[in-house]
Amino acid sequence: MKFQQLGQALQKVLPAVLLFGLGIHFAFTLAFLTPINPVKVSVLGVVDRYMQPFFHQRWTLFAPNVEAKTRHVFVACRGEDAAGVSREEPWVNLTSPLLDLKQRYRLTPADRLERAQVAGLSQLTASDDEITTRLLEKPEDTDAYRQAVAAAEGKRQQRKQQGRRLLGRVASSACLSLYPQLRTREVRVRLATIKAPPFSQRMNADAPGDTTWMELSWQPVEAVEAR
Repeated sequence: MKFQQLGQALQKVLPAVLLFGLGIHFAFTLAFLTPINPVKVSVLGVVDRYMQPFFHQRWTLFAPNVEAKTRHVFVACRGEDAAGVSREEPWVNLTSPLLDLKQRYRLTPADRLERAQVAGLSQLTASDDEITTRLLEKPEDTDAYRQAVAAAEGKRQQRKQQGRRLLGRVASSACLSLYPQLRTREVRVRLATIKAPPFSQRMNADAPGDTTWMELSWQPVEAVEAR
């Protein structure tokens, strides 16, 4: 009888809790995407900590000039084999297999795995927020301005460091999985950004897209626990 009453109580309370959680999430998302205003400035720190890095998003999907580009993460692994001989494995594309799985199956764990890559890329390559952009547009020769610029630069470097750390964890997990016989010591990440060809050439299958590369330095492998 008590279990039935508990189940009935949960059926009544759980939807309300879920709706409340969704409401809070959408409120944070709305505050994050809203143009700069006094209210947003007052809560920006809390909102930014909640949204970064996994809920980060932009309105560029709905912009007149859609940001049409694809980004791939490559990883290289370096360590010693069973005989103690140093080895450096070639670059491996981690993104393409996940995209293939996402295109083949509607529901797949590849979505969450690729999300970790996207989060790291967003942190590493994110542009300045609107407040920082406006600040840098109007330089002033005052101590307050220099302090504000220094704080903005510190925040920028912290964000990039978080991106490097997250991509390093992705690379560490991949190396440990790809080469179980290798005592991996260091990992390295390479980022490829492939920009779609002009809209006028959309029907040309051979139209090349501009590709730019970014390579991070070698970093120590990090133990990543599966959850």
